[in-house]
Amino acid sequence: MTDQVDNPRDQRDVRQFIQRIKYPKQGDFLLSAHRGFRWDGVPENSRTSIKRAVEHGMICVEIDIRLTSDGVPVLCHDQTLGRVTNIAEYMGRSDAYSPFTGKGYSPLIQQTPWNGCIDHLKLKEEHGEICDEGVLDFESLLDLIEEEKLDIVLFMDIKCKEAMPIMYEVMKDRKNAAGVPALEWCVWKVFVHMYGYPQELEEEAWWQDAKRIGQPVYIPVYEPWPTRQIEDPFKSIKAFSHYPNVIALEIGLRAPGGYMQDLLDYATSPECPLKSIGFFAALGDLWRHDHKEIKFDLGDFTVPRELDEEFSHLYFRIDNPPQPHDALLIEGDSPDGHDYRADLARYKKLGFTWTITDRGEELKCEELITQ
Repeated sequence: MTDQVDNPRDQRDVRQFIQRIKYPKQGDFLLSAHRGFRWDGVPENSRTSIKRAVEHGMICVEIDIRLTSDGVPVLCHDQTLGRVTNIAEYMGRSDAYSPFTGKGYSPLIQQTPWNGCIDHLKLKEEHGEICDEGVLDFESLLDLIEEEKLDIVLFMDIKCKEAMPIMYEVMKDRKNAAGVPALEWCVWKVFVHMYGYPQELEEEAWWQDAKRIGQPVYIPVYEPWPTRQIEDPFKSIKAFSHYPNVIALEIGLRAPGGYMQDLLDYATSPECPLKSIGFFAALGDLWRHDHKEIKFDLGDFTVPRELDEEFSHLYFRIDNPPQPHDALLIEGDSPDGHDYRADLARYKKLGFTWTITDRGEELKCEELITQ
């Protein structure tokens, strides 16, 4: 999320950032950097992407967390290592994975150890170029934020429930350079198939301990598949919206009038006490053409030169060539079969107050993002 300051590192206060997210002003439409401030040769979920977000005035970044086979929480979006690391090259293999063909060596993170393997890997940036930067584990991320004095809110997109108590043990005694406990600025994104109702989270010993020692905060996340796994989504969102530790609601509505429209109707109604509503803007995984060589094997894929002409932006799907977001819809998600989440102006009018996406500078120039 962006905020206007004369110097991006001056006058930054994560507690104020949390309040800005939880209590949006009239007309607010804030942005959280997606996997850090990536692209332009900067790998996603990396040290550089986090530092770059702060340098550009972002107040919030979303990171992805997965668990290695030896129980280390690491920053990685994909469930496999091939697209974002040099795992094939490190292992002496010639079949490096390509997200443009969906083929190549790409082992699962949950089946690969941190110690002796992932901790030796280097990240790849968007073109497939190997960078002089390793995979970032969660503990090292907290070190970075404290040592570099990076006042930033983390939206933690946790891909497996088992990582949560481990992450809590890592962060419970940590603070940023200003002395603010990590529990207050590390925001848990709780997908509702993991915890469908507040009382389910309340039963967890690690959460009880977190509330005993501090003020943990989280966002319940309603995406189409997870939401379909719970018995009564409407009851769920009403319960979460009244829970004091919740700072916002995230609703992955694919199209106006589609599945979960009733959840958005409630969230934007006077009945809902929480006024902070967010979504992921599906602008795709392709970056604007920059004339730089793509090191990945393109196969038969032709990289689009004008992304704005794409009706449905393309998404890197494991073991497949890039697919349009429309192809990922579940029946009932959209009345006309189109995913509208790339239309930020439309979603702002629907009542959303923040979004997670890339191209932050571009969106600021278009005056879609609140300054």
